[in-house]
Amino acid sequence: MPDAKQVEIRALLAEYTDNEVRADAAFKGKLIQTTGVVDDVKRDVLNTVYVVVGTGKQYEVRRVQCFVDEDNANTVASLTKGRRVTIRGRVKGLMMNVLVEDCELVEL
Repeated sequence: MPDAKQVEIRALLAEYTDNEVRADAAFKGKLIQTTGVVDDVKRDVLNTVYVVVGTGKQYEVRRVQCFVDEDNANTVASLTKGRRVTIRGRVKGLMMNVLVEDCELVEL
């Protein structure tokens, strides 16, 4: 995978909260890497595995939702809430959470 832009998770979430259009111009379609705290691990309605990562603060409105392929599902299944992880993927945009596709776990 090509080099990813290192982004502080607080800055990414703050930018999308402050101005979605500006955040999309800066991040949408770009490969990023960020570190945060696992908030949830689930499957969506299409049975796609995803990990929700935030700053670790309670009651966060926005978080990063990282979609992983089935090849990485076993790695993701080992994650627990509250664990720090570094993820890398391509920003898709905002839909409640900041969506990141083709995610891989860089550091566990």
